[in-house]
Amino acid sequence: MFKQRTFSKRRAVGFALLAPLTITPAMAPAATLENIRAGVEQSRTRLVFDMDESVYYTIFALSNPERIVIDFRDVDAGRVSAMPLVAKSGALVEGVRYATRGDGDLRVVLDLARQASTDTIQLDPDGNSGHRVVVDLFDAGSDPEISSGALADQPVQQPQTTSPIRDSDPSERQLAQADDAPAVLSSVVPAAGDGGGSFSFSNVKAKIDGTMATFDPIGKHVRQPIERAVPNLQFRGFIRQFSDFLVDRHGTVGFQQQDYRFLQLQNLAELETSYHVATGLDVKGIAHMMYDGAYDWQDSTGLFADKNDRTAEIYNTGERVLRELYVSYRRPAFDLKLGKQQVAWGKMDGQFIDIVNGMDRRESVQLEAEDYEFRRLPTWMANSTFHFGESTVQLLYIFDFEEDRQALPGSPWFSPNIPTTTNNVLLRTKRPSAENFSDHEYGIRVDRAAGALTYGFIYMYAWDKNPVDQVLGTQLVNGERVLTLQGEHERLHHVGATADYATTFQNVPWVGSLPTVFRVEALYTNGVRFADFEKQAQALAGSTTDGTSKRDTFRAAFATEFGLPGRTTAILQASWYQTINHKEELGPGFGGGFGNEWSFIPVVFLSRPFAFSRDRLSMEATLFPLLNGSDTGWGGIKSKLRLSYKVSQFVKANVLYTSYDTGDSNDLYGQYNKWDNFGWELSYEF
Repeated sequence: MFKQRTFSKRRAVGFALLAPLTITPAMAPAATLENIRAGVEQSRTRLVFDMDESVYYTIFALSNPERIVIDFRDVDAGRVSAMPLVAKSGALVEGVRYATRGDGDLRVVLDLARQASTDTIQLDPDGNSGHRVVVDLFDAGSDPEISSGALADQPVQQPQTTSPIRDSDPSERQLAQADDAPAVLSSVVPAAGDGGGSFSFSNVKAKIDGTMATFDPIGKHVRQPIERAVPNLQFRGFIRQFSDFLVDRHGTVGFQQQDYRFLQLQNLAELETSYHVATGLDVKGIAHMMYDGAYDWQDSTGLFADKNDRTAEIYNTGERVLRELYVSYRRPAFDLKLGKQQVAWGKMDGQFIDIVNGMDRRESVQLEAEDYEFRRLPTWMANSTFHFGESTVQLLYIFDFEEDRQALPGSPWFSPNIPTTTNNVLLRTKRPSAENFSDHEYGIRVDRAAGALTYGFIYMYAWDKNPVDQVLGTQLVNGERVLTLQGEHERLHHVGATADYATTFQNVPWVGSLPTVFRVEALYTNGVRFADFEKQAQALAGSTTDGTSKRDTFRAAFATEFGLPGRTTAILQASWYQTINHKEELGPGFGGGFGNEWSFIPVVFLSRPFAFSRDRLSMEATLFPLLNGSDTGWGGIKSKLRLSYKVSQFVKANVLYTSYDTGDSNDLYGQYNKWDNFGWELSYEF
């Protein structure tokens, strides 16, 4: 979860990701940039910014053309006469520019020849070195010959970038700050006391690391030749394998026949191409293919979703294969993207203001923020952004509605509380039409930065992503009177707000400096339509009613992220869902409580990398306890434990265990008490 807190340009997506990477006191006096050093070694470029004290800075990426932008707050660059020259023939960094902004802020722009991944760390004084900000850029596609042999006298380090930088303990400082022996992250170096040609575990491990560090067959044999043949074309992608299997099988659970073991055996491949047409004008396309072997590799009567909808098993339609396709036009004060795309407005787990795109929710309660990026359903729209100094205004015009895809009957995560058959007559859902101008959607977002505080407001006139069954009448079926129902999407008015604030608390007992980020997202929605089971009963009795009721809803989350010693990250997120003027007979509705007046989930997240692995191995634990009110109380708890290992800049592996415990069988988590599962994820990016 909370994937948005990290920064990674390696990810092949259609938008830049912005996140603060270090946090220091917001009101500190201006620091001085004393020197800048640079070096290139094979596929890595390093810049070291020497400061007279610690600083606050943010780093983000821009595309078309590719750039890395580093903003230092309250930094005096008067002592630096020129930026270092790191460009060579075929080098990743073509130029370095800088300018002062506002009240003494410094902006550094790295002009890139192609897309790059970025790691950064802020180092405390050590030996003869003072405060430093180290920025590493990695290019999987660079030629091995591009090397200066030295990286600004600093060693390679794979820093922790998922949390604010803080004072390191001695072991971490030794890993991060050793100035005497530059070493590639996965370099092949014999262990001390081992002969270079002798056999030892260290030698074998080093050779394996070295082999994996350069393992990029598609990059070398497909991407690089294509990009060389077509200079203005960029080619990226990934291949992932996701598997989850039940710890135990339990047969019939509610209305669900759980006679299967694997919840998913998904294989997902994505290709992204971007063509630079002219200055500021680019075309980007993303296609992906998915196959889920859970339906083919298991003999199960409970898994029949693929018989009714093949997309449960495989992406076999143009709509699902073509993920994004848009034209991008950029100017210093104006951006425009026209075509099929996704827009991520929110950062929180739970999608509080992330309301623009529909979502593939086939994983139901197992779906979390780390999967939002490739589970969103891009749609055709015009997306324009205007820049006014520290403020931005984004306007959306969406002319092709895309609804949520819920877990289908006969799929592993379909709710066991819902029968797969009904006596009622169900008509085809009415959905908004792209051909009808009145069915189009509109959105606006305004953001402003004020030092360490950023805040914004949104409004969206959109359709509910999930239809609600409305009663059209009754009829006799086999002598029984039943309802005639038709699903319809409801027009909704959304008004929301978001804010982020970064600071550092000093002299905290047992901790010392405590970098902290506060984040809030809230959304008020007017006119949400709910199925009203009391009115449906009245309709069966002959009353004239559509069997629904309208209510306003409110949902919000407040998160606090702490950078603890030992590179440990702790996040507390309080999530609230409220249905205003709720009554017991209402079904689920957008933004409201989970079958109740309100629902509260105080999420707890802990993450820690292991220094002995040079931060390549990390562990995460997340708890999702659920409280419902005002009458049901405890609703169960979801727990997740994850071990991640970064094999190389191309390959990553995860092992996960997820459990659902306690709660009533009608609760959000309680209904999945028999769905504890173990899983793994393998990812190769090229």
